[in-house]
Amino acid sequence: MLLAIILFIRDKTGLQDLSGQSAPRAVASPSDHLANERTFLAWVRTGIALIGFGLVIAKFAIFISLINASKQPTGSVRLGELLVLMGAVVIIYGLYDYLTVERMLKSGTYRARTNTHVAFVAVVMALTIALALLVL
Repeated sequence: MLLAIILFIRDKTGLQDLSGQSAPRAVASPSDHLANERTFLAWVRTGIALIGFGLVIAKFAIFISLINASKQPTGSVRLGELLVLMGAVVIIYGLYDYLTVERMLKSGTYRARTNTHVAFVAVVMALTIALALLVL
């Protein structure tokens, strides 16, 4: 029964027909465009949070070096700079994703881009591991 409901919902959304084959929609609804915009704003929000966190770390490291009267700031400044850079990369990727999905929605040829997202996650995880090793 549950499988029949899931297949019915998939059929009504136009994502797949009952045979399981992909059935592209001819026209994207306004809710599709609004969902794409919400996703873009989530990418921007995440990027801004990373930038803000990076600035806080860098400023705090400079403040600590001033208190300790050391001329050389610690590696935390570099960590803060890398977080700011990661925030910018996240925002640029979000813009790329938004424009790509918008183009596909307008042409009626939307397809999930799993490989692109997996590659982006792999790059972010590699940077995260590198930052963790830098700090430790």
